[in-house]
Amino acid sequence: MALLCAADLALMPAGVRAQAPGEAAIEAPAATAAPEPPPEVATPPSSEASQPVPDQAAALVHFREGKQHYNERRYAEAAEAFSRSLEAAWSINAAYNKALSLDRASDLVGALEAYRDYLARAETQDQHRATALERSEQLRERLGEVLLQVDSPEAIKEIRINGEVVDKAAFPRLTLPGSLEVEFVGEAPGQRKNVRADVRAGGTVTIVFPGFLRPEVRPPGPPKAPGTAVVPGEPRRLKGLRAGFWTTTSLALAGGATVAILGSRVLVARDRARAGCEGVVCEEGEKEGLYRTFWSLQKATNVAIAVSAAVGVAALALGIVLRRERARRPPVSTRAGLRWLGSAVELTF
Repeated sequence: MALLCAADLALMPAGVRAQAPGEAAIEAPAATAAPEPPPEVATPPSSEASQPVPDQAAALVHFREGKQHYNERRYAEAAEAFSRSLEAAWSINAAYNKALSLDRASDLVGALEAYRDYLARAETQDQHRATALERSEQLRERLGEVLLQVDSPEAIKEIRINGEVVDKAAFPRLTLPGSLEVEFVGEAPGQRKNVRADVRAGGTVTIVFPGFLRPEVRPPGPPKAPGTAVVPGEPRRLKGLRAGFWTTTSLALAGGATVAILGSRVLVARDRARAGCEGVVCEEGEKEGLYRTFWSLQKATNVAIAVSAAVGVAALALGIVLRRERARRPPVSTRAGLRWLGSAVELTF
């Protein structure tokens, strides 16, 4: 297999396509993809001072490596080889072949970016320009684009999209359709802002950064007068015990009154049942009715006594706990002072 030396490449004018004898052409993609990539061609070094010195020989080696990977259907490896060729020495054919390889590898975002890079530098009469333009439009309809709008002068240390760190210079950014969780991280500790967005195929969404949330600053309260004694607030536990004690005590007293009323009625019903129908003729079932009334009142009285006793025991227990809790509280200090008034002494608190 014949090889082109670096000197021969440097002398070849731009736009001339040369192929080493015996090399196989890159396999043509499917009908929906772009056509067969062109053979290798050397391009003159860039005139920009910031660009590194081109290495045409290395570029040709990586280009042929990419062709071999492409023909063997290893499209991701082919794209990497074409990228190395572009790094060694930029050429229009390597740029197009890189886009074509990424397209066949189903890397839609990378393919569209590579097609755009190719179109930005391809001449109007380039034979692959129309195909690359058409394929770019097709890919754009399947992808979304994210723009960034910063409405705050606050410094942004880091931007993360779905957990991936993204540089601010990477916007506008192509992405697959779906939900985006954008997190802005500031320079100061705790400065974070989360923004959610939904990207549709063929659409464009703008992520707006309004700024980080500032901590709430409460205005200072009025100054306290000097010499004023501050009485500590009553604990919540003590308040609950006091409320429970007075509630159970009230229920116990009410239960006692209920027992007294029912007890008096029980006595009256008992006397009536025992007296029966003395001196008169009783109707059938009348005496049994008097006893049923007595038994019902007696049962209700017993229930009232049991409930009142239980409530009374609870009130007693709460009272004991309340007394112990009060004993644990520190005494409230009071300021006192004496002032001589000539004929009397004034005691102040």
